[in-house]
Formats: sequence, structure tokens, C-alpha cells
Amino acid sequence: MRPIPIDLPDTLPALTKREKEILGLIAEGFTNNQIAEQLFISPLTVDTHRKNLHTKLNFSNTASLIKLAIENRLI
Repeated sequence: MRPIPIDLPDTLPALTKREKEILGLIAEGFTNNQIAEQLFISPLTVDTHRKNLHTKLNFSNTASLIKLAIENRLI
């Protein structure tokens, strides 16, 4: 007999390595410009990653993003 698959509600989408890296830096309080300097990328690229995080995780502000990341052990 095969097990019945279980649908896990509210599962988080997978984040890329760069998204996780940027999420960690956001949690440390870095601005987009500071993150860009540290990672040697454009501030616009950082902003794109933030937008992707927003789309994937559906947070309303940075505080809720950090709370969600901590609760789900993303950082």
C-alpha cells in the first residue's frame, strides 16, 4: 500500500542562495546601498532581490520579513 501524499499548507517557497544572503544582511540592518557595496552588485539588483523576496514571502514591511525569516529559520 502506498502512503497518501500530505498537502502541507502555507509552505514557504524555496529561496535562492543570493536571496538568503540578502535576507541575512537585511536582518543585520544593512541598507540596499550597503548590501550592494558588500556584495559588489548594483543597488538596483539588491532592490530586485528584495522585490523577489516580497513576492515569494508576501511580507508587508521589513519587520514582518525579519519575523517571518526568524520563525521559519531562514536566517
